[in-house]
Amino acid sequence: MPRFIATLLLTLACLIACQSDRATLVADVREAPDTAGATLVSRQVKLREPFIWWEAETPAKTNFPPVDRNPFAPANETEAAVLSGGTWIGVDGDYQEPLFLEYSVTVPESGSYFFYSRKFWQHGPFRWRWDDQPWREVGSKPYLMDEVALRQFVGANWVSLGQVELAGGSHRLRIEMTRNRGPAAFDCFVLTRSLFQPRGRLKPDQRYAAKNLTDWFVFDPEVDRFTGGGLDLRSLNESFAGEKGRILVKGEDFVHEQDGQPVRFWAVNTYMESIQMDRSLMQYMARFLAKRGVNMVRLHGEIWSTDFRKIDPADLDRLFAFIAAMKQEGIYTCLSIYFPLWLKLDETSGFAGYQDQHPFSLLFFNRDFQKIYDNWWRSLFTPVNPYTGSTLAADPAVAIVELVNEDSYLFWTFDPYKTIPAPQMEILERQFGHWLTAKYGSPERALANWATSVGGDRLKPEQGDHPQAGRVGFLPLYQVFTNPDSRRAQDTATFLTEHQKQFFQAAIRMLKQDLQYRGLIYASNWNTADPRLLGPLDKYSNTVAEVMDRHGYFGSFHKGDRASYALSKGDTYQDRSALLFIPREGEQEPDFNLPIMDTRYNGKPSLITEVNWTMPNRFRADFPLLASAYGSLQGSDGFFYFVTGYSWATSLGKFAIASPVTLGQFPATALIYRKGLLQPGTDVVDVSLKLDDLYALRGAPVIAPQNLDEFRVRDVPAGQVLQGDRASSIDPLAFLVGKVNLRFTRDNPTSRQVELSSLIDRKAKTIRSSTGQLVWDYNRGLVTVNAPQAQGATGFLSRAGNLQLDNVSLSSDLDYGTFLLVALDDQPIARSRQMLLQVMSEEQNFGWQTIGSSQKTIESVGSPPIIVRNLSGQVSLQRRDAQKLKVKALDPNGYPVATAGNAAKFELRSDCFYYLIEE
Repeated sequence: MPRFIATLLLTLACLIACQSDRATLVADVREAPDTAGATLVSRQVKLREPFIWWEAETPAKTNFPPVDRNPFAPANETEAAVLSGGTWIGVDGDYQEPLFLEYSVTVPESGSYFFYSRKFWQHGPFRWRWDDQPWREVGSKPYLMDEVALRQFVGANWVSLGQVELAGGSHRLRIEMTRNRGPAAFDCFVLTRSLFQPRGRLKPDQRYAAKNLTDWFVFDPEVDRFTGGGLDLRSLNESFAGEKGRILVKGEDFVHEQDGQPVRFWAVNTYMESIQMDRSLMQYMARFLAKRGVNMVRLHGEIWSTDFRKIDPADLDRLFAFIAAMKQEGIYTCLSIYFPLWLKLDETSGFAGYQDQHPFSLLFFNRDFQKIYDNWWRSLFTPVNPYTGSTLAADPAVAIVELVNEDSYLFWTFDPYKTIPAPQMEILERQFGHWLTAKYGSPERALANWATSVGGDRLKPEQGDHPQAGRVGFLPLYQVFTNPDSRRAQDTATFLTEHQKQFFQAAIRMLKQDLQYRGLIYASNWNTADPRLLGPLDKYSNTVAEVMDRHGYFGSFHKGDRASYALSKGDTYQDRSALLFIPREGEQEPDFNLPIMDTRYNGKPSLITEVNWTMPNRFRADFPLLASAYGSLQGSDGFFYFVTGYSWATSLGKFAIASPVTLGQFPATALIYRKGLLQPGTDVVDVSLKLDDLYALRGAPVIAPQNLDEFRVRDVPAGQVLQGDRASSIDPLAFLVGKVNLRFTRDNPTSRQVELSSLIDRKAKTIRSSTGQLVWDYNRGLVTVNAPQAQGATGFLSRAGNLQLDNVSLSSDLDYGTFLLVALDDQPIARSRQMLLQVMSEEQNFGWQTIGSSQKTIESVGSPPIIVRNLSGQVSLQRRDAQKLKVKALDPNGYPVATAGNAAKFELRSDCFYYLIEE
């Protein structure tokens, strides 16, 4: 997705189609001030271990051009401030001979050192060695530990080069470029005795600080050494992933094979670039995530190399190492290896008609492309992983695989004769003709039958029918769903659904039978061109797999040339709170469309393998709690936050989650979700859809607000539901009350919705869950959690006054934020002897600057580090023994840093996220 510009152009289309990007925020929400008046400085700290740092632009020997001829040299003082020493060495274009750099480096003492280089992105593959040690290579896609921009498309990134054994004394480092063309630039290098936390140009003994920074503090955590003690959720995971056997499906739940205990997945996405990490970073990432409650990683990206038909053996080895590193920390892997936007085909690709185009839908019908796809999986699943001694097909740690990411016959990317060239469409036309022959006897008879129905059969001459050749043309999707009474439209929708379903079935057979994969599979996760008529058909095609999946993003009304994947100066946006259900522009009804609203299909487990509250938006601190709480209520089986790297992010991009607001709130929210600290809701909506009616394009129930005073328990005949009658539409607020179930059937269905008037008060704008543990107040913008083992609130806290829950009270002048108290010892808060209080406010990049109030324009996206709005408030535990419970403030890695009094009443520190409350 966001790695490539082309990839994210489709994401932009998705966001426009699937999110209400035109709302305006209520006027009484205070705007976040910028930090333009603050100055970033550094401060010195004392280190326990030595490090060696040297500038790249001062080699002992080189044939690089002089520094003043570097085409990427800083153009001004602002750009120079990004670089160590204010400059760097670089080159571009074609060179006559291989370029090299040599450095003389003195090491103070013998030992094993971590070696890092700060360079220009992934440009400039090279090899390096110390003295006469073996050469080691850095290819064209090294893992980037951070990113700091000089200007658009030019930035400096730290890259880990692995570990090296060096004796004390003088050494020679030689770097040789492995290509004689293209851009390359180096800023500096460092050797350290322990893992290095990138801070841009800062050295290991320097930390970020800021002058004149009011109302905010700098977020600059140390490398976690995992020394024990403090806050650590590693024990939630198994000793190793698969210790209890396979992950199986039992009804709507995932369970462990050996003990039958249910399991939910609090998960993250990471790109396939993560397999390029050295082993030390892989191990660190796994331990870092496990400590914060993560038990699955979705590894998302193409596995092929330059030739898309093959997998590089070196990359396969790295993939094996990554899966093994996650497994050792009890983290399962989900594999997502194909997305059409990762590949472009032309005439030289062997697939006729393509002219530098993405192969949308090609996998569903082209057998030659399917053979390539099958071979990818065969290359992954048949060799033995040398780091585990098992094939991936047999390894329980590979718990789930995805057949195809975000592709469907029923989305706008299926645009016959445009996104799919005519020579490829001929293949699909023949398959359609064969299907129609089975139904009508011949293509000619199908065309004759269609001619007697109304509309929907208009084709352009170049896209026409060729029945004599057994080929039948395709309507554009808009003609399918805008002409639902046309038999041609109905047959087209039916064929596309059945054909897509058959591909999924064949792919499952290939994985399960041919390759002996023993884990779980989900088919895909995409949207459709029409959610009411085509949406249920697409979901039906996915039900042939064991698990259902979807994707969802919530964001501001962000507009700009690169807005689908990046933050840029000049972009416009409007901050947007998920808690307020602001109407779309020009509309009166609230917009209740949120990614956390989960429909259960055919009683299968349900995942959301990509989810995010994207930047820019100051109102994102409610995200983890809403996912955890309402995911628990609706029985969702996994949330996969999109997207993270090996550790804390150093700055905020469009999809950053490894930041205080998201990853910083994982401990308490992961505990709630994974340990079941909130009760699941009751079934409040059960809808059955008859397949014949769906194929006849009568559609599914409308999800629309109810203006009825009462919504009583009723059995609704299928015809009424499928016509979208207001009295039989699904109330969107039902998702915030309990479970919403949808089933596909060939019988005569009935649908049932529970009376919701006692739980939904539209005048007061409140929704109470069927469990009584959650209340959503969309008038004040506040959600409260009040359960025996978890209590808290998220939203506009200052509007709540003194917020009193069963066992804890909070008063805060914090405009917007989250606080959450959870028991750590499986006891109710009323009796618990160990609890975690977690608090959060807002975050932004240092130097983030905007103009405008409701409609904002980005003046500067800022730079590292991340800053967090000061936290404030008083917390009081309502227990007789509260004074005996001591409160310890913890740092971002969960280690105690100070005492904060006792639990009877204590003040929140301005810069502390976590408090451990215990005897």
